[in-house]
Amino acid sequence: MAAEKIAILVDSCSDVPSDVLHAADMALAPMNVIFRDRVYEDRVTITPAEFYRRQATEPASTASPTGKRIIEAFEQIQASGYTHVIAVSISAKLSGTYQEMKLLAADFPLTVHVVNTRSVGIGSGFAAIYAAQLRDQGLSFDQIVAEVERVTAQTKVFFYVPSLKYLQAGGRIGRVAGMAGTLLNVKPIISCDDQGVYYPIAKVRGEKRTLKKLMDLVAQSIGTATKVNLAVVDGVNPTLREEVLQRLKATYPQVLQWYAGDVSPALGVHTGPGLIGIGVQVLD
Repeated sequence: MAAEKIAILVDSCSDVPSDVLHAADMALAPMNVIFRDRVYEDRVTITPAEFYRRQATEPASTASPTGKRIIEAFEQIQASGYTHVIAVSISAKLSGTYQEMKLLAADFPLTVHVVNTRSVGIGSGFAAIYAAQLRDQGLSFDQIVAEVERVTAQTKVFFYVPSLKYLQAGGRIGRVAGMAGTLLNVKPIISCDDQGVYYPIAKVRGEKRTLKKLMDLVAQSIGTATKVNLAVVDGVNPTLREEVLQRLKATYPQVLQWYAGDVSPALGVHTGPGLIGIGVQVLD
């Protein structure tokens, strides 16, 4: 049997740090970020810095990667000699990307497994990063699929969202809607439930207490695990991101891999500026 050559395809809303994306030769399916004057491709024709600058003065919306863009990604993967693809998307409850990837994959002579991470941002991106690491370790396609699905089920993401305004306007608020921003200075921490729907895992008054609660949630997620990866991401809030990252590093010296990066424009549409996200990937 011919050797498997395995490609990784990931949507841009999964927030794989750019250096990791390029080092692993991942194919990217960019979400669309829509301003009044133009449709931009997330992380391709608009950077996070450019996006957040524009978001301050004008509304934006998002759309899943076009079928054309996903087809182009599969074509490029096939032309590069790959035989198998692990495609990673954010929660199917938050985007149509998962279904679109599955449907379009059927038209190619590639063996494709699409991972519905039931998460978003780096919580989703962890699956792509892990798949690339397992591939480089020489695991077979079936082994990678089984292991990525196992670990994805125990991966958590938490977002400190300074304002509910953007979640409400974007229509992706899910069970967060009941909060409605009525409580003064309440800072919600948003996560994804087992079905991949946003929900408020905590509501805390004031940023200082919110950050402490974030740390508590990370501790609960790690528990007694000995093999853990952590990531901290931000939406134009690099100073706070660095503070959170250093606090975590001081607390969890056993972490195997640390990641830091920015939140994609496509996610930023729904969360706004100031966001801090923490991804917790428990391997064992």
